[in-house]
Amino acid sequence: MFPTNQEILSFLLMNMEDSTGAWAHPHLNQLGSHQAIIQTVKGFKLEFLAAFGNPDATRAAKQKITTLTQSSTCADYITKFRTLAMELDWNNAALRGQFAHGLHWEVSRRIAMRKHCPWTLLELQNAALVINNALCEEHASHLPKDNKPSKQSNPARGTSTSQQATSSKKLSNNPNNVLEEERNRCCTAGTCIKCRKMGHKFAECRTGWKGVKSCVNTGY
Repeated sequence: MFPTNQEILSFLLMNMEDSTGAWAHPHLNQLGSHQAIIQTVKGFKLEFLAAFGNPDATRAAKQKITTLTQSSTCADYITKFRTLAMELDWNNAALRGQFAHGLHWEVSRRIAMRKHCPWTLLELQNAALVINNALCEEHASHLPKDNKPSKQSNPARGTSTSQQATSSKKLSNNPNNVLEEERNRCCTAGTCIKCRKMGHKFAECRTGWKGVKSCVNTGY
């Protein structure tokens, strides 16, 4: 059979010595009456910490928890908040309000839009965790995807084509250029491709280029 609440308190108060025993004596005398300040084990802890706890540690925890905000994940914020809350004797409503104050604005907005708002600190923390995870997934789905490299023609091939086109353009603008069709005509007529005269070949020509003329006409 488990001990009752009063039996636990009686055991704790009776086994204190020195300064803590002096503090426990009046509480022990009032134990079980309606005037007793300590009614529960939790109440004992609060009163004991108030009398013998480190006020500097409590003050530091209060300062930290009031400036704590969600700067990364909600799970990380909850862990830090709970660690600091253990050093304080705040009630559930005060802790809930402070936790809500430090939440990321987008998480707070989504919680406010819910049909049923969480009433306890635990409910608020669970709701914030679910909403934060959903927001992370939503943001991840809207991130721009990596652009796939577009298919390009072979640069070397493109350069070669460009060079060929430029070369062809230069040749076509050259007055001494002889088209293949013109060369064929000169060969058929037996004239020099270079000077358009008969009696010698292109390699033996000493006259020089005379411009593009029809090889059918063997004169100048």
